[in-house]
Amino acid sequence: MLSVSRGPRRHRDRSEVETISRGPDLLLKATDETSSDGGSTSITKSVEDTGSKDKSSQSLVRTHHVLKIKLKKITNWSGCSGAALDDEPFYHGYMSREEAEKLVRTQGEFLLRKTELTKRGEVVVLSVFWDDTAHHLVVEKANNGSSYYLKEFCFENISDLVRYHHQTRASVYKSGIKLFSWVVREEWQLYHEQINLGKKLGNGEFGEVFQGMLSVGIFTNDVEVAVKTMKGSKVTADERITFLREANLMLKLNHKYVVRLYGVATQQEPIMIVMELCSGGSLKGKIEKDEPMSSQLKRKYCKQIAKGMRYLEKKQVIHRDLAARNVLLDKSDNCKISDFGLSLFGKLHKEKKLMKVPIRWLAPETLLKGIYSSKSDVWSFGVVMFEVFSREYPYSEVKVLKELRKKVAHENLRLKPPSDMPEEDMKVMQMCFEPVESRVSFLQLCKKYKELTSPLPTWNGIANKLIGIGTAV
Repeated sequence: MLSVSRGPRRHRDRSEVETISRGPDLLLKATDETSSDGGSTSITKSVEDTGSKDKSSQSLVRTHHVLKIKLKKITNWSGCSGAALDDEPFYHGYMSREEAEKLVRTQGEFLLRKTELTKRGEVVVLSVFWDDTAHHLVVEKANNGSSYYLKEFCFENISDLVRYHHQTRASVYKSGIKLFSWVVREEWQLYHEQINLGKKLGNGEFGEVFQGMLSVGIFTNDVEVAVKTMKGSKVTADERITFLREANLMLKLNHKYVVRLYGVATQQEPIMIVMELCSGGSLKGKIEKDEPMSSQLKRKYCKQIAKGMRYLEKKQVIHRDLAARNVLLDKSDNCKISDFGLSLFGKLHKEKKLMKVPIRWLAPETLLKGIYSSKSDVWSFGVVMFEVFSREYPYSEVKVLKELRKKVAHENLRLKPPSDMPEEDMKVMQMCFEPVESRVSFLQLCKKYKELTSPLPTWNGIANKLIGIGTAV
Protein backbone atom coordinates (compact mmCIF):
# COMPACT_ATOMS: atom_id res chain seq x y z
CA MET A 1 0.00 0.00 0.00
CA LEU A 2 1.53 3.38 -0.99
CA SER A 3 1.22 6.09 1.66
CA VAL A 4 0.84 9.62 0.30
CA SER A 5 1.18 12.98 2.00
CA ARG A 6 0.56 16.19 0.07
CA GLY A 7 2.54 19.31 0.65
CA PRO A 8 1.39 22.84 -0.07
CA ARG A 9 1.39 24.17 -3.65
CA ARG A 10 4.65 26.03 -3.68
CA HIS A 11 5.95 25.47 -7.22
CA ARG A 12 5.56 28.00 -10.03
CA ASP A 13 4.74 25.29 -12.56
CA ARG A 14 1.64 24.36 -10.58
CA SER A 15 2.88 21.16 -9.01
CA GLU A 16 2.40 19.22 -5.80
CA VAL A 17 4.83 17.26 -3.63
CA GLU A 18 3.89 13.67 -2.86
CA THR A 19 5.70 11.27 -0.53
CA ILE A 20 5.37 7.59 -1.38
CA SER A 21 6.86 4.34 -0.10
CA ARG A 22 9.96 3.40 -2.05
CA GLY A 23 9.31 0.53 -4.44
CA PRO A 24 11.79 -1.70 -6.27
CA ASP A 25 14.49 -0.19 -8.48
CA LEU A 26 13.06 1.09 -11.78
CA LEU A 27 15.93 -0.44 -13.78
CA LEU A 28 15.18 -3.94 -15.08
CA LYS A 29 17.67 -6.73 -15.63
CA ALA A 30 17.21 -9.41 -18.27
CA THR A 31 16.08 -11.95 -15.65
CA ASP A 32 13.16 -9.72 -14.61
CA GLU A 33 11.34 -10.12 -17.91
CA THR A 34 9.67 -13.35 -18.95
CA SER A 35 11.13 -14.93 -22.04
CA SER A 36 10.28 -17.62 -24.54
CA ASP A 37 12.55 -20.14 -22.84
CA GLY A 38 10.58 -19.85 -19.62
CA GLY A 39 13.77 -19.78 -17.55
CA SER A 40 13.55 -16.30 -16.09
CA THR A 41 13.17 -15.53 -12.42
CA SER A 42 12.51 -12.17 -10.83
CA ILE A 43 15.23 -10.44 -8.84
CA THR A 44 13.03 -7.67 -7.48
CA LYS A 45 11.64 -8.12 -3.98
CA SER A 46 8.55 -6.78 -2.30
CA VAL A 47 6.59 -7.48 0.87
CA GLU A 48 4.32 -9.97 -0.93
CA ASP A 49 6.85 -12.05 -2.90
CA THR A 50 9.65 -12.35 -0.33
CA GLY A 51 9.46 -15.66 1.51
CA SER A 52 13.14 -16.14 2.33
CA LYS A 53 14.32 -16.32 5.93
CA ASP A 54 17.62 -14.75 4.96
CA LYS A 55 18.37 -11.70 7.11
CA SER A 56 19.38 -9.56 4.17
CA SER A 57 16.05 -10.24 2.47
CA GLN A 58 14.15 -9.38 5.63
CA SER A 59 16.17 -6.20 5.94
CA LEU A 60 15.27 -5.28 2.34
CA VAL A 61 11.56 -5.70 3.05
CA ARG A 62 11.76 -3.52 6.14
CA THR A 63 13.61 -0.89 4.09
CA HIS A 64 10.70 -0.77 1.65
CA HIS A 65 8.43 0.12 4.58
CA VAL A 66 10.71 2.72 6.17
CA LEU A 67 12.23 4.73 3.33
CA LYS A 68 10.13 7.28 1.48
CA ILE A 69 10.74 9.24 -1.69
CA LYS A 70 9.33 12.64 -2.58
CA LEU A 71 7.78 13.06 -6.01
CA LYS A 72 6.99 16.32 -7.69
CA LYS A 73 3.56 15.95 -9.30
CA ILE A 74 3.28 18.17 -12.36
CA THR A 75 -0.34 19.23 -12.81
CA ASN A 76 0.10 21.74 -15.63
CA TRP A 77 2.90 22.50 -18.08
CA SER A 78 3.24 23.93 -21.59
CA GLY A 79 3.48 20.56 -23.35
CA CYS A 80 0.61 18.89 -21.49
CA SER A 81 -1.62 16.95 -23.92
CA GLY A 82 -3.26 14.11 -22.02
CA ALA A 83 -3.10 12.02 -25.22
CA ALA A 84 -3.99 8.33 -25.08
CA LEU A 85 -0.89 6.17 -24.92
CA ASP A 86 -2.01 4.12 -27.95
CA ASP A 87 -1.87 7.30 -30.08
CA GLU A 88 1.71 8.19 -29.19
CA PRO A 89 4.32 7.59 -31.93
CA PHE A 90 6.87 6.36 -29.37
CA TYR A 91 4.56 3.63 -27.96
CA HIS A 92 5.16 0.26 -29.62
CA GLY A 93 2.74 -1.98 -27.70
CA TYR A 94 3.82 -5.50 -26.75
CA MET A 95 7.50 -5.92 -27.52
CA SER A 96 10.27 -8.12 -26.14
CA ARG A 97 13.45 -6.75 -24.57
CA GLU A 98 15.51 -8.16 -27.45
CA GLU A 99 13.39 -6.46 -30.12
CA ALA A 100 13.57 -3.13 -28.27
CA GLU A 101 17.37 -3.32 -28.05
CA LYS A 102 17.57 -3.70 -31.83
CA LEU A 103 15.73 -0.39 -32.26
CA VAL A 104 17.35 1.95 -29.72
CA ARG A 105 20.88 2.49 -31.01
CA THR A 106 22.01 6.09 -30.38
CA GLN A 107 22.49 8.19 -27.23
CA GLY A 108 19.14 9.15 -25.69
CA GLU A 109 17.07 7.25 -28.26
CA PHE A 110 14.02 5.66 -26.65
CA LEU A 111 10.70 3.88 -27.06
CA LEU A 112 7.88 2.83 -24.77
CA ARG A 113 6.64 -0.75 -24.77
CA LYS A 114 4.49 -3.21 -22.86
CA THR A 115 5.94 -6.40 -21.40
CA GLU A 116 5.37 -8.93 -18.65
CA LEU A 117 7.61 -9.32 -15.61
CA THR A 118 8.13 -12.70 -14.00
CA LYS A 119 6.64 -11.77 -10.65
CA ARG A 120 4.81 -8.49 -11.27
CA GLY A 121 2.80 -9.21 -14.40
CA GLU A 122 2.10 -6.68 -17.15
CA VAL A 123 3.94 -3.33 -17.02
CA VAL A 124 4.89 -0.42 -19.28
CA VAL A 125 8.65 -0.08 -19.81
CA LEU A 126 10.79 2.78 -21.11
CA SER A 127 13.69 1.40 -23.18
CA VAL A 128 16.43 3.99 -23.73
CA PHE A 129 20.00 3.83 -25.08
CA TRP A 130 22.57 5.59 -22.89
CA ASP A 131 26.37 5.31 -22.62
CA ASP A 132 26.72 2.41 -25.07
CA THR A 133 23.99 0.20 -23.63
CA ALA A 134 20.21 -0.14 -23.56
CA HIS A 135 18.46 0.49 -20.24
CA HIS A 136 14.92 -0.66 -19.43
CA LEU A 137 12.98 1.31 -16.82
CA VAL A 138 9.58 0.38 -15.41
CA VAL A 139 7.05 3.22 -15.41
CA GLU A 140 5.91 2.92 -11.79
CA LYS A 141 2.50 3.74 -10.34
CA ALA A 142 1.78 5.94 -7.32
CA ASN A 143 -1.49 6.59 -5.50
CA ASN A 144 -2.80 3.12 -6.36
CA GLY A 145 -2.42 3.80 -10.06
CA SER A 146 -3.80 7.32 -10.29
CA SER A 147 -0.40 8.73 -11.28
CA TYR A 148 2.85 7.50 -12.85
CA TYR A 149 6.49 8.33 -12.21
CA LEU A 150 10.05 7.57 -13.27
CA LYS A 151 12.63 9.33 -11.07
CA GLU A 152 11.23 12.41 -9.31
CA PHE A 153 8.30 13.68 -11.37
CA CYS A 154 4.87 12.11 -11.55
CA PHE A 155 1.91 12.69 -13.88
CA GLU A 156 -1.67 11.56 -14.20
CA ASN A 157 -0.91 9.80 -17.49
CA ILE A 158 2.12 8.12 -19.07
CA SER A 159 2.07 10.20 -22.26
CA ASP A 160 2.68 13.46 -20.38
CA LEU A 161 5.29 11.78 -18.16
CA VAL A 162 7.37 10.79 -21.20
CA ARG A 163 6.85 14.01 -23.17
CA TYR A 164 7.82 16.14 -20.15
CA HIS A 165 11.13 14.30 -19.74
CA HIS A 166 11.75 14.50 -23.48
CA GLN A 167 11.01 18.22 -23.67
CA THR A 168 12.80 19.34 -20.49
CA ARG A 169 15.68 16.83 -20.73
CA ALA A 170 15.07 15.96 -17.08
CA SER A 171 16.89 12.80 -16.01
CA VAL A 172 14.75 9.63 -15.89
CA TYR A 173 17.16 7.64 -13.70
CA LYS A 174 19.82 8.30 -11.09
CA SER A 175 22.67 7.66 -13.54
CA GLY A 176 21.65 10.74 -15.58
CA ILE A 177 19.80 8.96 -18.40
CA LYS A 178 17.89 11.46 -20.57
CA LEU A 179 15.45 11.23 -23.46
CA PHE A 180 16.66 12.84 -26.70
CA SER A 181 14.66 11.26 -29.55
CA TRP A 182 12.06 8.55 -29.87
CA VAL A 183 11.90 5.58 -32.23
CA VAL A 184 8.80 6.11 -34.36
CA ARG A 185 6.41 3.22 -34.67
CA GLU A 186 6.76 1.52 -38.07
CA GLU A 187 4.08 1.37 -40.76
CA TRP A 188 3.56 -2.34 -40.05
CA GLN A 189 2.68 -1.51 -36.43
CA LEU A 190 -1.03 -1.10 -36.99
CA TYR A 191 -3.76 0.54 -34.93
CA HIS A 192 -6.74 -1.60 -33.98
CA GLU A 193 -8.97 1.09 -35.52
CA GLN A 194 -7.52 0.25 -38.95
CA ILE A 195 -8.87 -3.31 -38.77
CA ASN A 196 -12.50 -4.32 -39.24
CA LEU A 197 -13.20 -7.98 -38.50
CA GLY A 198 -15.68 -9.91 -40.63
CA LYS A 199 -16.70 -13.55 -40.66
CA LYS A 200 -14.74 -16.16 -38.76
CA LEU A 201 -12.58 -18.38 -40.98
CA GLY A 202 -11.42 -20.87 -38.35
CA ASN A 203 -9.29 -21.41 -35.27
CA GLY A 204 -5.54 -21.01 -34.91
CA GLU A 205 -3.16 -22.34 -32.27
CA PHE A 206 -3.56 -19.26 -30.07
CA GLY A 207 -6.97 -17.91 -31.03
CA GLU A 208 -9.36 -17.32 -33.90
CA VAL A 209 -8.82 -16.36 -37.55
CA PHE A 210 -11.14 -13.86 -39.25
CA GLN A 211 -11.65 -12.37 -42.66
CA GLY A 212 -11.42 -8.60 -42.42
CA MET A 213 -10.71 -5.26 -44.04
CA LEU A 214 -7.58 -3.17 -43.46
CA SER A 215 -7.71 0.60 -43.87
CA VAL A 216 -4.33 1.76 -45.18
CA GLY A 217 -4.98 5.40 -46.09
CA ILE A 218 -7.53 8.08 -46.98
CA PHE A 219 -6.84 7.88 -50.71
CA THR A 220 -6.36 4.10 -50.86
CA ASN A 221 -9.01 1.42 -51.04
CA ASP A 222 -9.37 -0.88 -48.06
CA VAL A 223 -7.61 -4.24 -48.42
CA GLU A 224 -9.16 -7.65 -47.82
CA VAL A 225 -7.09 -9.46 -45.21
CA ALA A 226 -6.96 -12.47 -42.91
CA VAL A 227 -6.56 -11.61 -39.21
CA LYS A 228 -5.11 -13.95 -36.58
CA THR A 229 -6.17 -12.94 -33.08
CA MET A 230 -4.64 -13.82 -29.71
CA LYS A 231 -7.16 -15.49 -27.42
CA GLY A 232 -8.45 -13.69 -24.31
CA SER A 233 -6.65 -12.02 -21.45
CA LYS A 234 -5.42 -15.20 -19.72
CA VAL A 235 -2.63 -15.71 -22.22
CA THR A 236 0.90 -16.22 -20.83
CA ALA A 237 3.89 -14.09 -21.76
CA ASP A 238 5.55 -17.09 -23.42
CA GLU A 239 2.47 -17.68 -25.60
CA ARG A 240 2.44 -14.00 -26.57
CA ILE A 241 6.12 -14.13 -27.56
CA THR A 242 5.54 -17.30 -29.61
CA PHE A 243 2.50 -15.74 -31.30
CA LEU A 244 4.42 -12.61 -32.30
CA ARG A 245 7.57 -14.50 -33.30
CA GLU A 246 5.81 -15.62 -36.51
CA ALA A 247 5.08 -11.98 -37.38
CA ASN A 248 8.65 -10.88 -36.62
CA LEU A 249 9.96 -13.44 -39.10
CA MET A 250 7.32 -12.74 -41.79
CA LEU A 251 8.13 -9.02 -41.75
CA LYS A 252 11.41 -9.85 -43.45
CA LEU A 253 9.80 -11.86 -46.27
CA ASN A 254 8.44 -10.64 -49.61
CA HIS A 255 7.75 -13.17 -52.36
CA LYS A 256 4.79 -13.92 -54.61
CA TYR A 257 4.56 -17.51 -53.38
CA VAL A 258 4.84 -16.64 -49.67
CA VAL A 259 1.90 -15.21 -47.70
CA ARG A 260 2.37 -11.47 -47.21
CA LEU A 261 2.25 -9.88 -43.76
CA TYR A 262 0.64 -6.42 -43.63
CA GLY A 263 1.39 -5.77 -39.98
CA VAL A 264 0.56 -6.38 -36.34
CA ALA A 265 -1.64 -4.54 -33.84
CA THR A 266 -0.24 -4.92 -30.33
CA GLN A 267 -1.33 -1.76 -28.50
CA GLN A 268 -4.45 -3.36 -26.98
CA GLU A 269 -6.21 -6.69 -26.64
CA PRO A 270 -6.65 -8.80 -28.61
CA ILE A 271 -3.26 -8.77 -30.33
CA MET A 272 -3.73 -9.18 -34.08
CA ILE A 273 -1.54 -10.38 -36.96
CA VAL A 274 -2.85 -9.07 -40.30
CA MET A 275 -1.98 -11.05 -43.41
CA GLU A 276 -2.84 -11.46 -47.06
CA LEU A 277 -6.22 -13.14 -47.54
CA CYS A 278 -6.02 -16.41 -49.49
CA SER A 279 -9.62 -17.01 -50.47
CA GLY A 280 -8.92 -20.39 -52.10
CA GLY A 281 -8.36 -22.08 -48.76
CA SER A 282 -5.60 -24.59 -48.10
CA LEU A 283 -3.96 -26.83 -50.69
CA LYS A 284 -4.87 -29.77 -48.45
CA GLY A 285 -8.54 -28.82 -48.74
CA LYS A 286 -8.23 -28.58 -52.51
CA ILE A 287 -6.64 -32.00 -53.03
CA GLU A 288 -9.13 -33.65 -50.67
CA LYS A 289 -12.08 -32.52 -52.80
CA ASP A 290 -13.56 -35.09 -55.15
CA GLU A 291 -12.73 -33.00 -58.23
CA PRO A 292 -10.50 -33.91 -61.17
CA MET A 293 -6.97 -32.44 -61.14
CA SER A 294 -4.65 -32.70 -64.13
CA SER A 295 -0.98 -33.61 -63.80
CA GLN A 296 -0.17 -30.16 -65.18
CA LEU A 297 -2.08 -28.49 -62.35
CA LYS A 298 -0.42 -30.69 -59.74
CA ARG A 299 3.00 -29.88 -61.20
CA LYS A 300 2.14 -26.18 -61.19
CA TYR A 301 1.37 -26.30 -57.47
CA CYS A 302 4.62 -28.15 -56.68
CA LYS A 303 6.68 -25.83 -58.85
CA GLN A 304 5.25 -22.73 -57.11
CA ILE A 305 5.93 -24.22 -53.68
CA ALA A 306 9.51 -25.05 -54.71
CA LYS A 307 10.02 -21.44 -55.87
CA GLY A 308 8.68 -20.07 -52.59
CA MET A 309 10.90 -22.46 -50.63
CA ARG A 310 13.90 -21.50 -52.78
CA TYR A 311 13.30 -17.90 -51.66
CA LEU A 312 13.23 -19.01 -47.99
CA GLU A 313 16.38 -21.07 -48.56
CA LYS A 314 18.11 -17.99 -49.97
CA LYS A 315 16.96 -15.95 -46.95
CA GLN A 316 18.25 -18.72 -44.65
CA VAL A 317 14.80 -19.40 -43.23
CA ILE A 318 14.06 -22.99 -42.14
CA HIS A 319 10.28 -23.48 -42.34
CA ARG A 320 10.14 -26.73 -40.28
CA ASP A 321 6.43 -27.33 -40.93
CA LEU A 322 6.01 -27.54 -44.70
CA ALA A 323 2.89 -29.55 -45.55
CA ALA A 324 -0.12 -29.23 -47.85
CA ARG A 325 -2.17 -27.91 -44.90
CA ASN A 326 0.26 -24.98 -44.59
CA VAL A 327 0.09 -23.95 -48.24
CA LEU A 328 -2.76 -21.60 -49.13
CA LEU A 329 -4.34 -20.73 -52.48
CA ASP A 330 -5.16 -17.18 -53.52
CA LYS A 331 -8.11 -16.12 -55.70
CA SER A 332 -6.03 -16.84 -58.82
CA ASP A 333 -5.30 -20.41 -57.63
CA ASN A 334 -1.64 -19.70 -56.91
CA CYS A 335 0.18 -21.25 -53.96
CA LYS A 336 1.25 -19.21 -50.92
CA ILE A 337 3.48 -20.78 -48.26
CA SER A 338 2.11 -19.94 -44.81
CA ASP A 339 2.26 -20.78 -41.10
CA PHE A 340 5.71 -19.71 -39.92
CA GLY A 341 5.04 -20.46 -36.26
CA LEU A 342 7.88 -23.02 -36.07
CA SER A 343 10.20 -21.29 -38.55
CA LEU A 344 13.70 -20.09 -37.69
CA PHE A 345 16.47 -18.02 -39.25
CA GLY A 346 19.73 -19.89 -39.81
CA LYS A 347 21.43 -22.57 -41.88
CA LEU A 348 21.06 -25.33 -39.31
CA HIS A 349 19.18 -25.82 -36.06
CA LYS A 350 19.38 -28.68 -33.57
CA GLU A 351 16.46 -29.45 -31.27
CA LYS A 352 17.29 -31.34 -28.07
CA LYS A 353 13.86 -32.91 -27.80
CA LEU A 354 11.15 -33.18 -30.44
CA MET A 355 7.82 -32.07 -28.99
CA LYS A 356 4.53 -31.74 -30.90
CA VAL A 357 6.18 -32.10 -34.30
CA PRO A 358 4.66 -33.32 -37.63
CA ILE A 359 6.33 -36.76 -37.69
CA ARG A 360 4.94 -37.77 -41.11
CA TRP A 361 6.68 -34.82 -42.81
CA LEU A 362 10.06 -35.01 -41.01
CA ALA A 363 13.38 -36.12 -42.48
CA PRO A 364 15.39 -39.01 -40.96
CA GLU A 365 18.12 -36.67 -39.65
CA THR A 366 15.45 -34.69 -37.81
CA LEU A 367 13.88 -37.82 -36.30
CA LEU A 368 17.28 -39.23 -35.32
CA LYS A 369 19.23 -36.15 -34.17
CA GLY A 370 16.75 -33.26 -34.09
CA ILE A 371 18.61 -31.52 -36.95
CA TYR A 372 16.69 -29.02 -39.10
CA SER A 373 17.99 -27.30 -42.24
CA SER A 374 16.81 -26.32 -45.71
CA LYS A 375 17.61 -29.92 -46.68
CA SER A 376 15.09 -31.21 -44.12
CA ASP A 377 12.58 -28.80 -45.70
CA VAL A 378 13.39 -30.44 -49.07
CA TRP A 379 12.39 -33.80 -47.56
CA SER A 380 9.10 -32.25 -46.38
CA PHE A 381 8.59 -30.92 -49.92
CA GLY A 382 8.88 -34.49 -51.21
CA VAL A 383 6.08 -35.47 -48.80
CA VAL A 384 4.00 -32.53 -50.11
CA MET A 385 4.54 -33.83 -53.66
CA PHE A 386 3.16 -37.18 -52.50
CA GLU A 387 0.14 -35.44 -50.98
CA VAL A 388 -0.55 -33.49 -54.17
CA PHE A 389 -0.14 -36.31 -56.69
CA SER A 390 -1.65 -39.16 -54.67
CA ARG A 391 -4.24 -37.01 -52.83
CA GLU A 392 -3.68 -39.35 -49.88
CA TYR A 393 -2.40 -39.07 -46.30
CA PRO A 394 1.37 -39.81 -46.00
CA TYR A 395 2.18 -43.30 -44.64
CA SER A 396 -1.54 -43.95 -44.10
CA GLU A 397 -0.80 -47.67 -43.63
CA VAL A 398 1.20 -46.90 -40.44
CA LYS A 399 -1.17 -45.74 -37.72
CA VAL A 400 1.19 -45.47 -34.72
CA LEU A 401 3.58 -42.48 -34.89
CA LYS A 402 6.21 -44.15 -32.70
CA GLU A 403 6.34 -47.06 -35.14
CA LEU A 404 6.45 -44.70 -38.13
CA ARG A 405 9.33 -42.74 -36.59
CA LYS A 406 11.31 -45.97 -36.18
CA LYS A 407 10.61 -47.15 -39.72
CA VAL A 408 11.61 -43.84 -41.38
CA ALA A 409 14.68 -43.21 -39.20
CA HIS A 410 16.06 -46.76 -38.96
CA GLU A 411 14.38 -49.01 -41.53
CA ASN A 412 14.59 -46.81 -44.64
CA LEU A 413 10.83 -46.52 -45.12
CA ARG A 414 10.10 -44.13 -47.99
CA LEU A 415 6.92 -42.90 -49.66
CA LYS A 416 6.36 -44.51 -53.05
CA PRO A 417 5.30 -42.33 -55.99
CA PRO A 418 1.70 -42.94 -57.09
CA SER A 419 1.38 -45.11 -60.20
CA ASP A 420 -0.17 -42.32 -62.31
CA MET A 421 2.53 -39.79 -61.42
CA PRO A 422 4.50 -38.63 -64.51
CA GLU A 423 8.00 -40.10 -64.63
CA GLU A 424 9.69 -36.68 -64.52
CA ASP A 425 7.82 -35.78 -61.31
CA MET A 426 8.63 -39.18 -59.82
CA LYS A 427 12.33 -38.44 -60.26
CA VAL A 428 11.95 -35.04 -58.56
CA MET A 429 10.13 -36.60 -55.61
CA GLN A 430 12.73 -39.36 -55.21
CA MET A 431 15.53 -36.76 -55.25
CA CYS A 432 13.96 -35.23 -52.12
CA PHE A 433 14.29 -38.52 -50.21
CA GLU A 434 18.04 -38.99 -50.74
CA PRO A 435 20.37 -39.01 -47.67
CA VAL A 436 20.94 -35.47 -46.42
CA GLU A 437 24.53 -35.40 -47.71
CA SER A 438 23.44 -35.96 -51.32
CA ARG A 439 19.93 -34.46 -51.15
CA VAL A 440 19.19 -31.68 -53.62
CA SER A 441 18.64 -28.05 -52.61
CA PHE A 442 15.60 -25.99 -53.58
CA LEU A 443 17.81 -24.13 -56.04
CA GLN A 444 18.54 -27.42 -57.81
CA LEU A 445 14.85 -28.39 -57.67
CA CYS A 446 13.84 -25.10 -59.32
CA LYS A 447 16.38 -25.70 -62.10
CA LYS A 448 14.93 -29.17 -62.58
CA TYR A 449 11.40 -27.77 -62.83
CA LYS A 450 12.60 -25.22 -65.37
CA GLU A 451 13.80 -28.10 -67.55
CA LEU A 452 10.46 -29.89 -67.15
CA THR A 453 8.34 -26.86 -68.02
CA SER A 454 10.49 -25.52 -70.91
CA PRO A 455 9.10 -27.22 -74.07
CA LEU A 456 11.60 -28.53 -76.57
CA PRO A 457 11.72 -26.54 -79.85
CA THR A 458 9.71 -28.09 -82.70
CA TRP A 459 10.40 -27.83 -86.45
CA ASN A 460 7.23 -25.73 -86.86
CA GLY A 461 8.41 -23.37 -84.17
CA ILE A 462 11.84 -23.00 -85.77
CA ALA A 463 10.25 -22.46 -89.21
CA ASN A 464 7.92 -19.75 -87.85
CA LYS A 465 10.87 -17.95 -86.30
CA LEU A 466 12.79 -18.08 -89.57
CA ILE A 467 9.76 -16.73 -91.48
CA GLY A 468 9.49 -13.91 -88.94
CA ILE A 469 13.16 -13.05 -89.36
CA GLY A 470 12.85 -13.07 -93.17
CA THR A 471 9.82 -10.75 -93.05
CA ALA A 472 11.62 -8.35 -90.74
CA VAL A 473 14.58 -8.18 -93.13
